[in-house]
Amino acid sequence: MNLLSKKRAGVVVILLGAGMLAGACAPDEPTSPRLLVGRRTADADAGTAADVDAGDAAPAGPSCSNGVRDGDETDTDCGGATCPACANGRACALARDCVSRVCADAKCTNDAGCADGTREGFASAATFPNIAACAGGWSVPGLGTTTTPACGRASGNDSANPTGQGCNVADLCQVGWHVCETPAAVATKSGGEGCAVSGIADQSAFFAVRQAGSGGAACGPGSNDLFGCGDVGEAPDATTCAPLDRFSNDLCVSLPATWACGADGENELGNVTKTASEGGGVLCCRD
Repeated sequence: MNLLSKKRAGVVVILLGAGMLAGACAPDEPTSPRLLVGRRTADADAGTAADVDAGDAAPAGPSCSNGVRDGDETDTDCGGATCPACANGRACALARDCVSRVCADAKCTNDAGCADGTREGFASAATFPNIAACAGGWSVPGLGTTTTPACGRASGNDSANPTGQGCNVADLCQVGWHVCETPAAVATKSGGEGCAVSGIADQSAFFAVRQAGSGGAACGPGSNDLFGCGDVGEAPDATTCAPLDRFSNDLCVSLPATWACGADGENELGNVTKTASEGGGVLCCRD
């Protein structure tokens, strides 16, 4: 055997010996499964991370822009201690919940008394906090029994619906207010003053209450004629109607043409509509 062959044989012996020693020291389990287990563990860890990223993360908390009423919001995405204040008509619990800072009957309002936010008589809310003259039209007939709003109070001369299509008289008053019912109510809500301090002048306008009568310009039981405050119309019976100062006369002939009282001269209260915002509206009293 030459020298090169002897060297090669020695290398083989060394390698075989190393292999035997490695085999003796290795654990009983095969090498390849151990590597696979390690790979599965890494894959599983990666998969777990992927699953968390994909949808197993903790749900987001309340938000002021998620289109859902959550947290301490009083209405969807508004009100409460964190979210922006709510617009008029939205639900509230406290004044802070409203842009207007006025919460009445769990709704944000502007406290103007009129649904459109503007008064045409008893103009100062500070002086007259409980009564307002509100101009606008309505297409649903009647003053006597239409006590529930028909169009969500989307009415009034300064609203997007000044003629009041689909609305009744109740829609002219804001949340927490109603059409005044009697001369006594007008007196009480105006601090005993009535129409004399309404400030309705140079408007060619009449603002009605739910009061009617049986005829003869007198206020009382019945559905004949309309009564209220204004600078147009006839003077009513002072004994039964004070502090009101105007009435419609038969079929509203003494009122502007925007008032339509039907064909029954004894039921103006049940038939009246108003075709435009001009010419007045109703008196609204705080609930």
